[in-house]
Amino acid sequence: MTDRNFSGPLERFTEYAMAGETDDYPKTDWTQLQFRGPIDYAAISEAYDRAMSRVPIFSCNLRETRPGLIYQPMWVFNKDVKNRLTIEDCRHMAGDPFDPMDFSTRYHAHRTARRIDPTREFPLRCFLVRVTDDEHIFSVLYHHSVLDPAKAVKMLTTMLAEYHKLIKGVEPDWKDQQGLGALNRQDKFVKAISLPAFISEQMTDVLIVNRSSTMQGIATRRVLPSDQCKGRISLRHVWDDPKIPQALLARAVKNEASLNDLLLAGARKAIARWNKERGVASERLRFMLITSLRGRMPATDETGIMLAGLNYLADCPSDDIDEQTRFFRDIRKDQLLRGIDIGYHNILSVIVRMLRALPLKTRLNLVRPIIEKMMMTFYLSNLGTMWPKIVDGRQTLDSTVLGAGDFEISDIHSSASLTRAVHLGLTTRAHNRRFYFNFVCDRFRFEEDEARKLTDSIVRELENAAG
Repeated sequence: MTDRNFSGPLERFTEYAMAGETDDYPKTDWTQLQFRGPIDYAAISEAYDRAMSRVPIFSCNLRETRPGLIYQPMWVFNKDVKNRLTIEDCRHMAGDPFDPMDFSTRYHAHRTARRIDPTREFPLRCFLVRVTDDEHIFSVLYHHSVLDPAKAVKMLTTMLAEYHKLIKGVEPDWKDQQGLGALNRQDKFVKAISLPAFISEQMTDVLIVNRSSTMQGIATRRVLPSDQCKGRISLRHVWDDPKIPQALLARAVKNEASLNDLLLAGARKAIARWNKERGVASERLRFMLITSLRGRMPATDETGIMLAGLNYLADCPSDDIDEQTRFFRDIRKDQLLRGIDIGYHNILSVIVRMLRALPLKTRLNLVRPIIEKMMMTFYLSNLGTMWPKIVDGRQTLDSTVLGAGDFEISDIHSSASLTRAVHLGLTTRAHNRRFYFNFVCDRFRFEEDEARKLTDSIVRELENAAG
């Protein structure tokens, strides 16, 4: 099958995710790499075209079909229009000193102010933007229903490897790098919690028990209607010294925990203190850890991006960072053992499957109120190391892909989106021994100075934990 003949169903999980956005609350996301060094525009355009052919869903539009009694949205390859790389010189916009998050927020402002309509637009577009005489940003703007870590790594690795071959005349030794897929991990499929038990334990807790209780979000000066103050504040912090994440990992291991457990503990401690300083007495916070289902359940054509989440009622009374780490550790291990993350995927699949007798727009409107009632104080998505060097079957902070041709990858930054009921999100990743924090919070809920103070306090809490 060639890319021009490609078609595939909209996965059930990503269909559910589409219900989180509206025209008034767009969820257009972007992520990008910063390149330092000379770039041959013709060569990188050709390399990009080759990469796009490897992931044909990026060149598709969504079409609603009706086989039998169901409405089935399908990704169909656009044979009339090519998904080309946009190349632009924006040195006049860059500012001095150059701030990549500020620049990208302004550069994509008109794009992120509206949602991507995949029925008439490509769900993913890429931009190569010159920002200084020696630097470019390769920016990926996308609809969250098509991009997952596996597809992203495949597209980026192919483009960089093809460019390197065009410039240097030889293929790089990392051309087949699979990202975290390179880990020597055997599939250990887990029996998921039953749907009745999942509904009783998880859905009722989120939607009913805590909807009108003392569950707390993050205190702010004001909350405006989301359609009156669109957009989000994207902030980041970078640890250039690998000793900090290594110290955090060592502290987590000392507590027989993971780095994610410690990151959640640090965020909870900072947010609880932030709320207390603003007169919020309750410390009943709801946290979520975004998890991968790869290796935990079999994949099918409709499995989708294979992401799920673990819910934490983060009401640990202790102020000790180690005790809080063990608190998150125990909840994580218990939920993974019982397959709560797979239960999330299964219940969403059932909901979507039951509604497929209705047109897509109608069923999204039915699911949306459920999503908008799921209040979440904070979520963490830890993407690990990009193109990690694997040692003894484990990922490290070292990366195997450092650049291509004559340029190096000097920076990484991104802006994920939330839903209306999520107060603060954090995406972390590492590349070439640098550790990146990407925070996002909605403008209708936060003023920018508040967002900076809050996220800075979370980073400081973790730095203190690192000693």
